[in-house]
Amino acid sequence: MSEGPIQVNATVEEALPNALYRVRLDDGKREALSAHAASASLLRLLPGDPVVVEISAYDATRGRIVRRRS
Repeated sequence: MSEGPIQVNATVEEALPNALYRVRLDDGKREALSAHAASASLLRLLPGDPVVVEISAYDATRGRIVRRRS
């Protein structure tokens, strides 16, 4: 019974050092979490950009930005 990552919609709040971003989930149930970009094409994210974040089932405070939403 392996659980995969959960994909949720989020918005970039702040760019942090070392290609990390603080993102706020659109569901409003959780606080902001830190996420890293999954590919080099996502390194130019700006505050306010809508993104899709994968959150691990084991650590809900960190995530991975997998793509931009349009």
